[in-house]
Amino acid sequence: MGGTLARRTDTVISAINMRICVVAACLLMASQATGYTMDDLCQQWSGYGYIGNPSNCHAWGYCKNQEVVAWGTCPNGLVFNAQAGSCDYANTTVCSTSAVETCSNVKSPMYVANPLNCTEYAYCDGTGQISYGDCGTGGVYSASSTKCIWGPACPQDTICRFMLSNIFVGDPNQCGNYINCVNGYGTSEKCSSTANPYYNKATGNCQSTNPCTGEDSNSGNSDQFTVGQTNATACDEEAFKAADPLTVNGESVDYRYVSDGVTCYGYYYCAAVNATGYWNQCPTGTQFNAGKCVSPASFVCTHNRCGNVNNPFMADEGCKNYTICSSGITGSCPTNAPYYDEVNNICTTKIPDYAICNSTAST
Repeated sequence: MGGTLARRTDTVISAINMRICVVAACLLMASQATGYTMDDLCQQWSGYGYIGNPSNCHAWGYCKNQEVVAWGTCPNGLVFNAQAGSCDYANTTVCSTSAVETCSNVKSPMYVANPLNCTEYAYCDGTGQISYGDCGTGGVYSASSTKCIWGPACPQDTICRFMLSNIFVGDPNQCGNYINCVNGYGTSEKCSSTANPYYNKATGNCQSTNPCTGEDSNSGNSDQFTVGQTNATACDEEAFKAADPLTVNGESVDYRYVSDGVTCYGYYYCAAVNATGYWNQCPTGTQFNAGKCVSPASFVCTHNRCGNVNNPFMADEGCKNYTICSSGITGSCPTNAPYYDEVNNICTTKIPDYAICNSTAST
């Protein structure tokens, strides 16, 4: 099922020429390496028009009212150019889903990203041949600059890769943010207005109320505590005795610091057993463990490890996966550098010697 889309110089084709999908199950929504489907793309866009199919660079969809209402395939081997919204010649258009296909068609030497592995890039020699290069440990390829940069985030892994250029869409990884898609690239942004700080993907406007369900941020700094906040039971006998004894200048002191049991970075000052607890937090970049504020990598916190740190990513136990702190989504390093080093913010071939990496919970 579906229609065909001829090569056009204009970016928008009349909806009259499209075959409208009646049964949603008929839509070509197979996910590609990015994990996006055409349905995902349309849900983030308040406008209407053509999008690329993340599973097939020859195929397209049409968004209207945040739904895929039509789909089709370019005729005669043409490749769909998502940024222009039209089918184009394969010898001049990068296939968004296959470096091999791009290199088999282009007539001039060029570098392209490998859609299946962001640490690699492909070189097309212009005669149909392809060779691969690697960005090395911790590096990823940036197609926009044709250079290797530090990872682990992949510049090509954005819905803009399949969207029209010069449009605004919602960020599927952080509700309430927007992305300005330009030439297949874009970064997540917050609305600049203090009065209207939230982006509504359904209207395409910034607004005062949060349109998201649940948290729109995974920062871990939930504002449920304030410095100096009191708790009458935080210093009960069980919690006080479980806390590590403290010494100052080599001498023992009577007070203790007790974890708040909710965050990785908060604790209560307890002057004595059953005293009122006063909440405090570790300096930014550190977390609370055994009565001290220490590096998050030095121990395994069972709460949200993204709290109170400036890192965009934090390793999960075993360091084979990491958490994207802005959204809470789990990511993973490539197979040729499978471990995430959160201190240096790179993917590496050798497992880092941090407590979080040596945890047996994930092995």
